[in-house]
Amino acid sequence: MYKAVLFDLFGTLIESPSMTAYRQMVAEIALVLGQTPETFQTPWMSINDGRLDGSFGSSEGDILAAAELVGANVSDSQMAQCMELRRSITRKFLTPKTGVIAMLEELNAMGCDIGLVTDCVYDVPAVWLDTEFALYFAAAHYSCVTHIRKPDARAYQVVIDELDVSADETLFVGDGGSDELNGAVRVGIDAVQIDDLITEDEGAVGVLRVGVVDWEGSVIKSMSEVPGYVRNRS
Repeated sequence: MYKAVLFDLFGTLIESPSMTAYRQMVAEIALVLGQTPETFQTPWMSINDGRLDGSFGSSEGDILAAAELVGANVSDSQMAQCMELRRSITRKFLTPKTGVIAMLEELNAMGCDIGLVTDCVYDVPAVWLDTEFALYFAAAHYSCVTHIRKPDARAYQVVIDELDVSADETLFVGDGGSDELNGAVRVGIDAVQIDDLITEDEGAVGVLRVGVVDWEGSVIKSMSEVPGYVRNRS
């Protein structure tokens, strides 16, 4: 049995955000800043890497960096409105997939330590303790805080070090974005892909997924399979 399981967040524990919902958030920020959604969308997306690696220092810094690109000044009241928009949508995004909490509870009952390895913006750690997930995770890596993104080995290593487990005692579970599965394997961590994307109306092209590459390793179709996979490691 594995002693620890590391999870990706977006597309794994939660659904990948839909492009529609994300664009709506950006449009609302644009309107608060006195910009049109059409002219603000491209500048906002152009600094996405900077948001993920924490280049702008805070959620407020993210807003100021985008505003600078369009020549907008940001008042205190506008900043407060923008922050509320971002935190509100982040809380909605951080809704566990069906069955995820039951799966985490089962891992805990098995005595398995649980860690998070995610590429994310500052809003995620800001609201993490308010989510259902916080109770189950003993360690977390947020790219915006460490300035390290997957598949860099350090993103995984810092979490297994905090959990006090070795790489060969650990399993990584992710949907495959950011080349995360191959990145885990290069550290010596076994990895399995969760392939449970629900296409529905928008299809796979309608969700935000970054850096997806080919994966030739193990695949599961449901998060409910994780405890059994952990228990019956080959």
